[in-house]
Amino acid sequence: MRMLRSISLTFFVGLLSWSSYASSMMLFNDPSGKEMRDETRWWSLEELHEKTNHGDLKGEYILGVTYLNGSEYLGLSEDGGKAFSIFVSLWQKEVADAGYSLFSMYYNGFGVDKDYQAALKYLTESAEMDYTLSQRSLAEAYRGKDYEGLVDQDYGRAIYWYKKAAAQGDKNSALAMANLYYQGEGVEQSDEKAFEWLLRCSQLEYGYETQGFRSLAKFYEEGIGTDVDLIQAYKYYDLQGSAGAEGKQRLSSQMTEEQIQEARRQSLEWQDEHNVRIGGGFFQMN
Repeated sequence: MRMLRSISLTFFVGLLSWSSYASSMMLFNDPSGKEMRDETRWWSLEELHEKTNHGDLKGEYILGVTYLNGSEYLGLSEDGGKAFSIFVSLWQKEVADAGYSLFSMYYNGFGVDKDYQAALKYLTESAEMDYTLSQRSLAEAYRGKDYEGLVDQDYGRAIYWYKKAAAQGDKNSALAMANLYYQGEGVEQSDEKAFEWLLRCSQLEYGYETQGFRSLAKFYEEGIGTDVDLIQAYKYYDLQGSAGAEGKQRLSSQMTEEQIQEARRQSLEWQDEHNVRIGGGFFQMN
């Protein structure tokens, strides 16, 4: 990302002090970004300016994101100064999404002087406003997985924020919890709890449709944290497309034809329920 002229923190320091979130709002709380992309991908630059001029907060936010990242489609280069001004304006209107963007800018020193203290304040406050991506990012910072130098490692806080994000449907956070229990990282090792979090991951809304299925197949095949269930294992391998072919081949020699057909039936039933078709390692929306 090209570095632009930095903006002094001093003028904006007062913006960091507010802590009342009663009237806060979230524009796009899908941490995968799919919701935002689906709604805004075809908005033109003229539409963005028109929406912004008419007080449309989503339009203003997307304009900020466009300046932040640049857009060949819209013919805009990265402009950290303009992005920062837009996000500050939205933050004053208590838009949680803007808090995460400001965190990212301060942490990376893009458009502003790098400032970990300011970055952490924006990240924490937007997480407390229930912005899911901020919650997951804060968890990963406390886990020591990402955002080096932002906070000291604290597994208790990491777990707290992972659980908050998972409660809002974030598959990544549930999968992280499964991994913590499986590895015994910051918690007492428990295959049973790891399996429970994998199941929960499979039921959540936000993230890749088949996220965690590779691990679920392994757990069912080897009886990790649950009883051995070759039908379920085969189903989850089948739902991985070509990536699960080796697992299915290995299981086939241990299963009856009736068991294999039942596993395939359950796989197709899952695909119908989720309106997808899986093949060749990919899934397509019907």
